[in-house]
Amino acid sequence: MILGGLLTAAFWLIFTTVHGPTSLNEDRAVLGGSMLFWGMLLGGISNLLIAAGLVVLSSRLALTIGRLARVGYVLLLIGLIVPALIDLSIQALGPPFFLPVAATGLALLAFGARHNPRVSRPSRLLLLFIGVLLAIAFAWAVLPSPLTDPIGGYRIYGVLAHLGPGIGWALFGISACEHAREVLS
Repeated sequence: MILGGLLTAAFWLIFTTVHGPTSLNEDRAVLGGSMLFWGMLLGGISNLLIAAGLVVLSSRLALTIGRLARVGYVLLLIGLIVPALIDLSIQALGPPFFLPVAATGLALLAFGARHNPRVSRPSRLLLLFIGVLLAIAFAWAVLPSPLTDPIGGYRIYGVLAHLGPGIGWALFGISACEHAREVLS
C-alpha cells in the first residue's frame, strides 16, 4: 500500500510532465513513455498495489467489526480495482467514473471502523481525508472545461485525485504498520 501510494504520487508527477504545459502532449519525454503509458501506470498499477494492501489488511479494517465498514471496504475495492483494470485494458488513464464509489467507500470505512481498536484514529482520519479529496476531485471533473482550463484545471484535478491521495495512501500504510507494531508489542 505504501508503494502504491508513493507510485501514485510519482506517476502523477511524470504524467503531468509528459502532458506538457498545454493540451499538446510531449511524447516520449520521460523514459520514452507517452502520456497514455504513464496514465495507464498511474491509474492501473498504483490502484492495484493499494487494493492489494487493503486485502492484506482486510481482517484489521472491515471484516471484524460492523456492516458499515464492510460495505465501505467492498465499495473501496470496487472503486480501485475496476478502474485499474479498465486503465490497463485501454492502456491509458480512463475517466473518473469510479471516484465517487471509492470516496463513498472510504467514508463508510472510516466511520464504520471508528469503534474498531485495530484501526487507529490517525488511520481513520487518513481514510476520510483521501475520501474527501476524491469526492472534491470528482466534483471538479464534472465542471465545464472552459471554466477550469484557464486555471490549469487538469493539474488541480490531478492534485486532488492522484497526488494528494497517493501521499495519503502512503501515510495510511505507514500508520497501519505503526499501529500494528504497537498492538503486537
